Amino acid sequence: MAAVHVFLIRHGETALNAAGVLRGQLDVPLSKTGEAEASALGGLFREVPLRAILSSPLRRAADTARPMASSSGGPLEIDDRLTDRFYGEWAGHPLEQVEERFGSIDAAPFVEAWQLVEARAEEAFSYAVAAAEAGAARDAGGSPREDLPLGAALVTHDAVLRSLLGRLLPASRMATLELPTGSWSELVSSPGKGWRALHLGEVPANGCRPVMGGPSGRAPA
Repeated sequence: MAAVHVFLIRHGETALNAAGVLRGQLDVPLSKTGEAEASALGGLFREVPLRAILSSPLRRAADTARPMASSSGGPLEIDDRLTDRFYGEWAGHPLEQVEERFGSIDAAPFVEAWQLVEARAEEAFSYAVAAAEAGAARDAGGSPREDLPLGAALVTHDAVLRSLLGRLLPASRMATLELPTGSWSELVSSPGKGWRALHLGEVPANGCRPVMGGPSGRAPA
């Protein structure tokens, strides 16, 4: 079976990100910095043959996904399961303010339970893998070549990404994990062993390249 590479992309920056305010399902646009981050991701994935690109319906994610779809040639699909965590009335409030009042964001009333975020994120992840396999099979006239890796990308939000990575990776990898806006992580399937991380929380500016699609590692300055 061909190896499957799944790229987990955090959308570009918004003004609310920069202010440390909870975004949740508020549909805010990318900032100028976020637009630059989206453009940089588009350049990074120019040589990566993505068979499926799924995006949250929120503008900050969809506008991050579009340059990637344009440059890679992968089909873009909006998937409601990738929308940000629902924070209810606390969206638009500083996270510190909510934590001071309730002890944690998880304890605040009307906030979507982590289990629900995890369930829908895992469904979208599995769907993306299946879509990549189906696309490769169509192009190959029946079944994908086993020597060619399959690529899929999910463009979504910090909470969704952390729920996914928390289920797929050892807890020790999550303890100090940072996922900046405009960042990408690369997971690869290992037959019989689940998923392993090749990259976590990288940004285009640091010179790292995806393993799938060409030479990886840090590009020379």
